[in-house]
Amino acid sequence: MSDASARGFFGDDDDNATTAISTPGSVAFAYAGIAGPLGEFARTIDLGPEVLPGSALTDPEWLAERVADTGRRWDHNDRRVNGTLWWYSASSSLVAAPLTMLLTAGVAPDPQPDRLTISLQPNGYLRAARSARLLGSAGMAGAGMAGVDMAGAVAAFADALIIAHSEVISALAEVSGAAPRALWAIASDSIGNRALEAGRAVGDPDRGVELARAVCASPLLPPRYIYVEGPERSRTFVRRSSCCLIYVATVGDKCVSCPRRTPADRHEQLLLRT
Repeated sequence: MSDASARGFFGDDDDNATTAISTPGSVAFAYAGIAGPLGEFARTIDLGPEVLPGSALTDPEWLAERVADTGRRWDHNDRRVNGTLWWYSASSSLVAAPLTMLLTAGVAPDPQPDRLTISLQPNGYLRAARSARLLGSAGMAGAGMAGVDMAGAVAAFADALIIAHSEVISALAEVSGAAPRALWAIASDSIGNRALEAGRAVGDPDRGVELARAVCASPLLPPRYIYVEGPERSRTFVRRSSCCLIYVATVGDKCVSCPRRTPADRHEQLLLRT
C-alpha cells in the first residue's frame, strides 16, 4: 500500500505526524509517550512501510491466510491449533499499547478494527496496530493537561474492547474452528500480562493488576494472579486460564505458566523466574 493510500486510514494527527508528536492531546503524542514503557512491545506501535486497514482483522479470508501462515511456520496442519497460536500473539499486540497508555497517560486509543491501521511481521503474526483516535480524552495526564478522567477512560476502553474483540474472535473462530470461549480466555490472559508489564514499567505492578481487573468484563474472564515468594524477592505472575497449544504444534514443552502443567511443576518453574 502506498504512503498516500495509508494516510487514508490515519486521523489528522498522523497526517501531520511531525507536528502532532509534539502536540499534547494528539494521537501521535499519546503513542510517542509510551514507546519507552512498552519495552520490547514498542514494535506494536511501529507500523513499518507496509500497512493494512484494521478491518482486515474481521475479514474471514484474511484471517484464514494468517491461520495458514501459522501452520507453515510451525509445520502443523490443525487449523484450531494454528488459529489459537496466531491469536495468542495477536491479542497481546492489540492491547499492549492501549493498556500502557491508560496506565501512564489516562487515555486510550479506540480499539475498533475500522479505526486501526495494522502491519504484519514476516511470519504473518501481527506486528503493530495504531488507532486514528483517542477515546473521549480531554487531555494527556502527565503532559501538563488537566481533565483526564481515568475511571471513565478505563470504562470506555473496556466497553470498546469487548465490541472490537467480539468481531475478531467471531471471524477467527469461524475460519479456524477454535472455540470462541477459548479465544476469549486467551484475550483475558493477554490483558492480564500486558497490564502487569505496564505496571512494572512504571514501578507499580499492583496498578497493572488493578487495571486488568477493571478492563476484563464478560465475556472476558477475570484475570487471575499468583504471587511467588523467591529467596530474595516476590514476583507477580498471571495465573493463566488459557493454553496457547504451542506444545501441540511443536516438540517443545508447555509454557512456564501453562494451566496444563501440574500446580507443583508450574510453581517450580515460576520460582526460577522470581
